[in-house]
Formats: sequence, structure tokens, C-alpha cells
Amino acid sequence: MRSVPRGPTPSLQDLFPNLRPDNFQLTSPATPKYNCVAFAADDEHQWWEPRQYGGKYHWPPEIPQEDTIEAWTALFLQEGYSLTENSDFEEGYEKVAIYVSLTDMLPSHVAKSDGRAWKSKIGKKQDIRHDSLALLEGEEYGMVDRILRRPLARATPNR
Repeated sequence: MRSVPRGPTPSLQDLFPNLRPDNFQLTSPATPKYNCVAFAADDEHQWWEPRQYGGKYHWPPEIPQEDTIEAWTALFLQEGYSLTENSDFEEGYEKVAIYVSLTDMLPSHVAKSDGRAWKSKIGKKQDIRHDSLALLEGEEYGMVDRILRRPLARATPNR
């Protein structure tokens, strides 16, 4: 998870130049309470981050305590998702897309889909609904590396 740069607060369009008023919508006020990983795991009550960063955030103990694509993938596999190469909306499925940084190929963001639209929590900023995964690709989040899906009817495991 990459932090937003310090100094003047950049707008979402500054961070993601592909966002335009006709291809995304704000869906929540800004909050530092939870991040994109928590949001994708349907938890808007706590920040999720591996304990390698000091241990003050939630991260399932059975998932490797490291900020790697393998650990993030294991997290969502444990949440009942399975790997897929299909990023299209599929009726009856929800999906998560894991982005990786272009500089170090480490995970930088995760977006989720309810089968109708993509949604993201942008760091400590707002939640947004966006038309495509490509709208967040670029310098800030890098590119989509993995897509996972699970049936919509599946209940979220107990935490």
C-alpha cells in the first residue's frame, strides 16, 4: 500500500489522470479508518496491513506477514476467492483486482467488483466507483497483476 505524498493534498484526478467526471463517482467521505485491502475484504472498521510495518494494524495471522503479491493473493484465497484471468464483469461473481507498483512489482492497491462496477478505497481518501480497472493504472498504483473471483452468494468468513 503506497501512501499519498505529503504536502498539498493531491486531488484524485492529480493521482489518476484517467479519472473524469463521466467515468467515476465518489461513494464515501474520506477516512483513515480503513484502506483498500480492508475495503476489498468488506471490513470498513480497521486498516489491514502486514505486521512487518510495526504490527499495529489487522492482518490475518495465518497469512505471511509481508507486503508481497503472494501474501495479498493468499489473503483473498483465504477469503474464498480463486484466481481467474477474466477481469470482465460476470453475473453471480464478485472480484478483486490486485495492482502492483511499476517500480518494484510490490502490491500497491486492490479494487473490488460486485459484478456491475469496480470500487476502490483510495488510501485515506474516499471510496470511489470506477468504470474500469485501467482508470487507476499508471504512476500511482502501477498495473493490475492478479484477478480473483468468488460467487456473490458466498458469505464472508468470520474474522
